[in-house]
Formats: sequence, structure tokens, C-alpha cells
Amino acid sequence: MPVLIAIALYAVWIARSPMDVRLKKRHVGPLTVTVGAVALYLAWDWLEPGGISDVYFVGEFAGVLAVYLMSCTLVLATRITWLEQWFGGLDHMYMRHKRYALLSMTLLVPHLLLHFFSGFDGNALSRAVAPRSAQLVGTGHLLGAISAIGLLALVVISLGRIGDVLRLPYERWLFLHRLTGLLLLSALLHGWFLDRVIGGSIPLLALYVIMATVGMAAYAYDELVLRHREPRADYTIRRVVRPSPDVVDLTLAPTGSGGLPLAGGQFVYLRVGGRRAWREHPFSVAGVQSDGSVRLTIRALGRGTRRLHADVREGLPATLNGPYGMFDHTLGGSRQIWIAGGIGVAPFLGWLTHPGDTLPSADFFYCAPSAEAAPFLPELTAAAERLPALRVHTTFSRGHGRLTVDRIQAAAGPLTPDTHVFLCGPASMVEDLSRHLRRRGIPRAHVHAEHFAFR
Repeated sequence: MPVLIAIALYAVWIARSPMDVRLKKRHVGPLTVTVGAVALYLAWDWLEPGGISDVYFVGEFAGVLAVYLMSCTLVLATRITWLEQWFGGLDHMYMRHKRYALLSMTLLVPHLLLHFFSGFDGNALSRAVAPRSAQLVGTGHLLGAISAIGLLALVVISLGRIGDVLRLPYERWLFLHRLTGLLLLSALLHGWFLDRVIGGSIPLLALYVIMATVGMAAYAYDELVLRHREPRADYTIRRVVRPSPDVVDLTLAPTGSGGLPLAGGQFVYLRVGGRRAWREHPFSVAGVQSDGSVRLTIRALGRGTRRLHADVREGLPATLNGPYGMFDHTLGGSRQIWIAGGIGVAPFLGWLTHPGDTLPSADFFYCAPSAEAAPFLPELTAAAERLPALRVHTTFSRGHGRLTVDRIQAAAGPLTPDTHVFLCGPASMVEDLSRHLRRRGIPRAHVHAEHFAFR
């Protein structure tokens, strides 16, 4: 009960805070997941059958909570556009998807250990419900082992450093990741066959079935429906420019009835050469022209983007899916700090070139290893000359070191609580600067980041 009171107080504080309603909405999704977990615990605590040991209960509930979180990951893995507003954008949904998956795997440890120490039977409870056949028990344990090993393997190969070591091609990683729903189904059946608490309480069984239905429905919708109904449009690559050895700047012209309704700061999924050619990959929109043409700036970071950088040419057909993302400078106030690291400059270019946008007063920090690795600096300098409210600052890490909050204040002036900061770049840079900005008094709600590396 104290947890629910704390959640309610936090919700009231968010509702009464003087912030944009779009910023308030993005708290609803995480709060809903948290409230669901607390409500699940209260239901298991109030409705559990008598005669169950504390050790068995904790171990059993750890397993149920792990299944609940995996069901949530399936919901967050979908590209349902209306869900974005409740989590802060698809990139943030995918980040939470990964966190919930890691937490669910962590919960398997107490689930297995405590069930081992309780004898796997719930003590007195095992005599209060119908006995399981040996075949059913064996099937339940087998399904549990399959789901635990499979889900753990999927989580491990999705971790950044391990993924770099394995060098697993994205297509194979994506295929394996799409097995998550089947592995969750194995975990759900494992609980159904073996869990003595669920077997001894009809209301808890009903909650378990609802939880399972939500996760599996999201999985089925993503696999069978959404992939065929996702907003998409066909384009032709009209212009290809390589401003540096590892960056390609594309302009795509819509074909057919028209393009997607895009804005700078959003991102799309690009497929080049037809739907069965170069694999789909997300890229930030670096500009939209009045005729619907779209600009994408791409750095050759992995095997796929290196192949695109080398092979892409004018005239190739392309498909864009989207738009997604909620990286939007209109969320901020009259004073803003923009920070771009490397190819993270793309959404900011989109803000500067999207027709009709009124830009706020902004200090723009463009970070790169060197001037040679900052191919868009001339374009930003020209934009600053055209837009009096924009001031561009450069930080070249090989000569100046990394950008720090002290350097930001030295160039832009003291940071005040009403300052909004927008960051896009390498994850380490975004995390480090976000942490130090909050320590200097910038509210968490005023630090906005786009996570473009959210595989």
C-alpha cells in the first residue's frame, strides 16, 4: 500500500507540474507498467490459497513477475504509433523494452533458487489442489528450461558489447529476436502446468490468462498485422553526396501518390533497392522539402551501413516506414541548448531546414573528433548567419577534449532551471552529459535525448 501511495503522489506531482502536456504524457506508460506490477503483487498476496510457505510464494511470484515483464516487452516491441506518446517516442519504448527484459531475466534467479529450496511443491499447498501427472510435470519443467535458456540467450546477444564480439548479422539477430513470443508462450505454459498458486485460485488463474493474452496478442499483431499495415511510402533516391569518407547524404523523392508526413527530428525505417534488398534500418530525418523530398544523413558504422555507403546510387528505389520519434524542440522553452555528437547532428539539421518552423534562441554545440570529421559544419555556420537566434559552437575532442558542462556554460552563459537541453549522439556522451546537467540544476524533464542506437 505505501508503494501505491507513493505512485499516486508522483502522478499528482507530474499532473500539477508546469510542463508541456506532451512531457506529462510520456510518464503514463512507465507508471502504468509499475502500477500493474504492484497490483499483481497485491492480488497474489490477497488471493493466494492457504498453506503456502513464504519461500515458495516469493519464488513463485518472481516467476510470475518475470512473465509479466516479458509480456510488457512484447507490447513495447511493436511499432504502434499511438503508444509513443505515453513513453516518449519509439526509441524510448525500445530502451524500456530492453530494461524490462533484463529485469525479467534477473527475476529468474530467485524463482529457480527459492523453488529449489521449497521442494518445488508449495509444501502443504501441494495437497490442497489436484495432483499433476508425471508427464505434465515433466512437460512443464521442459518448457520452463526452454523459455529460460532461450530468453536469456536473446537478452545476452542484444547487449552492446557482447553483440560487438559475436558480430551477429542484423538479419539473424532480428530473426532470433522474433522468437521472443514463442519463448514467452513456453514460459506461460510452464507456469500454467506447474504453479500451485495459480492452480489453487481461479481469480489468480484468470489474471494469469489476461496477462498472457495481452503479451501474445501484441506478438501476434506485430507479426501478422502490423508488418503489413505499417505506414510506408515508396521513394526514389534522387541525390547522393558523400561529404566525408564515412558519411553519405541522401535525398529521396516520393513516388506514386506521395510521401510520408515527416518533420525534422523524427526518424524513419529505410529500405533501399526494394523491400527484399538492403535491410531495413532506422535513420533520423535531416530535412524535409516542400515537395515531400526527404533528406537522410548516414554514417558507415556497421557492416550494413558500410555496404549502403559503398553501393547506394541515384535512381535506386527505396521504401520508408514511419514516421516515429518525439525529439521535438517545441517541447522546450525560450532558451535551449542543442548538443550533437557526430552523426547525431541529423535531427538538428532537420529542425533547421524544415519549412515553417520558428526556432527558439539556441546555442548549438557540434561535437566531432576533428574538423575533418565534421562535414556539416559549413551548413551549420551558414544557418547561424541566416538565423540570428542560433549560435554554433564547435568542440573537436582530439584538440579540445570532450564537451563538458563547464565548457557549455563558458560559451552559452549560466544554465538556469528553465533551460531545455536537447542531445543526440553516442550513448556514452548522452548519458554523461545528461547526468552532469541534472547535477547542475537542469530538471530531468528539461533534458531531452534521442537514442539512435537502440537495437
